[in-house]
Amino acid sequence: MIDYFIKHAHNPLSNIQVDLGVDQPLWQYVKRAIQDIEIINVLSLNPIDNISTTPFIHVGNWKWNPYPSAEEIQHRRRETGDKLSTKVIGNSRLGILEFDIYCGARDKNKNLEKDVIHNRLYVPIEDDHGRYLIENVLYSEYQLVDKLLYPSGKDSITLKSLLPIVIKYEEASETSIDGHIYYSKIGMVKIFTTMEPILSCFMHIPAPLCYLGVFPILQFCDHISDDKDKYDYFQPIADRDIYIKGYKKGLDKFDYVRSVLVMAIHLIRKHQPPSIEELRDPKWWVYQLSYYDNIIEHRGACHEMHVARMLDTISAQVLPIPEIDKRNMVSLLRYILQTEFTDINIYSYENKRLRLNEVISTIVTAEVSDKLKKMFKFGILIKMKEMQPILKFHTDLILKNMYKLGTVHVTDFANDLDYYQQLRFTKKGQHTAA
Repeated sequence: MIDYFIKHAHNPLSNIQVDLGVDQPLWQYVKRAIQDIEIINVLSLNPIDNISTTPFIHVGNWKWNPYPSAEEIQHRRRETGDKLSTKVIGNSRLGILEFDIYCGARDKNKNLEKDVIHNRLYVPIEDDHGRYLIENVLYSEYQLVDKLLYPSGKDSITLKSLLPIVIKYEEASETSIDGHIYYSKIGMVKIFTTMEPILSCFMHIPAPLCYLGVFPILQFCDHISDDKDKYDYFQPIADRDIYIKGYKKGLDKFDYVRSVLVMAIHLIRKHQPPSIEELRDPKWWVYQLSYYDNIIEHRGACHEMHVARMLDTISAQVLPIPEIDKRNMVSLLRYILQTEFTDINIYSYENKRLRLNEVISTIVTAEVSDKLKKMFKFGILIKMKEMQPILKFHTDLILKNMYKLGTVHVTDFANDLDYYQQLRFTKKGQHTAA
């Protein structure tokens, strides 16, 4: 009998096949990650009076060499006195990605200085089975990640992006001048280290209520008209002629409209615009939302820049939402406000995907994010001598950080004793390993 069971034993998992999709070469992911540094050009949207120079960055002259000679790939340079020793990387399958960064910033005389900074990166090349050969070791890196949402806490959601987009909802209510009470939720987004009303991310846009699709149901105004039979009026600040008028039928029907209303009232009370002119002025909001003490004008756009860099190009391309809603971070936040995610099972395999080459490119994405952060602190007054070292990428950036990814790392000599240590995962978090 036992022989029968052995002979006819069948493993139901033996025929399972996972569709990994079509993965792009690693160097293409790296290229897109580097191009995200051009978001610094958003500084030109907020010029300052009497300052004619605006920093800029453009990346081009891309050259991909998948077959470099051994002499071209040098590693571990060591200087001892007057001697310089260079060790060539061992048996490795690497390509060289070269590119130029054309940049401009102020010089010591406050004139615009331009420069071209040449960079080269060693980029591992995968074989037909998705394995990398580096210094005589053949291994793979892969990671199971959420397509759209990460596990999050109560009354909150976390969307996948360069900087995880943490959204939290708070119950709120507001009372009109005539005593009508409207209940809704305030959507809060994490900006830097604090939670802010999502509406603050739209105030640098002319006519934000139109962009959010709630005009003319909601309108900013400076007086009460003779239409209170159809509209309810709200006065966020008691002693100022700043009002929000809401069409009663629209407020009763649409929770989204009520949500924008309570967020607008909360935002106005917090930042105290002196008049309706400042409330409608995008430039006033850009500098008002600055996160520096004693508002420094040339750094005033830091809130806008931080919001813009939260969404990287690679994340945007793979988000399973309409193209029009992921063109930039602002359009994605609008999609979040207008969408309920209650029907998404984040623990289902249907809402997850496997990253291969893309996961390694996150090393470059993180480096670009760090470089942007360093430049943002200078604002529009960044000098060329400060910009030049920031725009230089270390040649072996990827090679030095591949072992720090925290993903599943499998070598060609792994055995059963290695498996337990290498297969690591978390039940909850922003990244879930396969």
